[in-house]
Amino acid sequence: MVKILQVVGYKKSGKTTTMNQLIRLLKAKGLRVAVIKHHGDKSGNEIDIPQSRDHITYLNSGADESIVQGYQYMHKLIRQIDDEPIVNLEQIIHHEITTQPDIVLIEGYKQANYDKIVLFNTSEDIEQLQSLSNIQMMLDTSKDQAVCRAQLEIFINKWVDDTRETF
Repeated sequence: MVKILQVVGYKKSGKTTTMNQLIRLLKAKGLRVAVIKHHGDKSGNEIDIPQSRDHITYLNSGADESIVQGYQYMHKLIRQIDDEPIVNLEQIIHHEITTQPDIVLIEGYKQANYDKIVLFNTSEDIEQLQSLSNIQMMLDTSKDQAVCRAQLEIFINKWVDDTRETF
């Protein structure tokens, strides 16, 4: 059974830090972990990859998909058309993940309907985020990092052992 957990919050709320902590906790339990990240910043036209990289120039020349393999990594890029995703989150989960994970961690996709850890560091964030579905934990990331880490570890130990379906 694959379990799915989202980490959501606004920019600079600690999503990446939390995701990395979760990955380390889950790997320490011997679990296989796949990660999906939604890049919601529309101010730029690239996802942390310079436009001059070979595999990006192939997309710019018209390729619909560009795959780079080297060392111990493979990077797959698929062109998005007219600002509409080629696939939705469920299609990514079911068709693009090929590692047969025990856990799928998702950063972002606030409106998706999976179990969520909601990160906040202001009272305004709480008000806007508390209406999301399937909130399992709300974590105030303005608190001491050690406190957050301890709360996260307690939560993840219970969540992993919970046998209910998460998707």
